[in-house]
Amino acid sequence: MVYAVGLRVIGMFINKFYCRYLCPLGARLAIIGRLRLLSWLDRVELCGTPCQHCKNACGINAIRKDGRIDYDECIQCLECVVILNDEEQCVDKRLQNKKASVRPKYWQPTLAILNRPGRPERYE
Repeated sequence: MVYAVGLRVIGMFINKFYCRYLCPLGARLAIIGRLRLLSWLDRVELCGTPCQHCKNACGINAIRKDGRIDYDECIQCLECVVILNDEEQCVDKRLQNKKASVRPKYWQPTLAILNRPGRPERYE
């Protein structure tokens, strides 16, 4: 009982304490993080440069200020991947959606204009 209460109390001050320091799976993930050959968690160009949302949301501080993931600390909770794939949370996707909505429809050339006679058939 003392062990469980102690973990609860420590968990109030250190996020995911058990997963980071006591869990055997977490230790294996740290070893795999050191021996990895590929970066398996995707990042976009804006990660870390102006955007710090994933870094601030990461409970174990496995994301550096420049947006790179520290795989030695990462426990594969995939919270950053959820943010990265969410249209409302990811800054890159929000900017892309904003640019697409600001562009007026009449500026987009139609196929009838582009495929008129005398013009190469590039747009089909």
